[in-house]
Amino acid sequence: MPGLGPDMNHTERPCAAHGWTSYRYAGRYGHIMIGATSTQDALNEADRSLTQGAATVDRLEIWNALTGLYEKVKV
Repeated sequence: MPGLGPDMNHTERPCAAHGWTSYRYAGRYGHIMIGATSTQDALNEADRSLTQGAATVDRLEIWNALTGLYEKVKV
């Protein structure tokens, strides 16, 4: 987001509750933040948020705690 530092942009950090994995899905109007137990679970949650079409794995990213960044899900 323009003008906001990295600490202010919630889509650049993990948002899942303890015990879940943080994912984000590139939606039509921005990222959909997801806490899920697996990649399939994350896709199911993304589907619930979409108004058109089905969620696809190529638009899904997973939080990497070692790098502190989201990265594409590997299939």
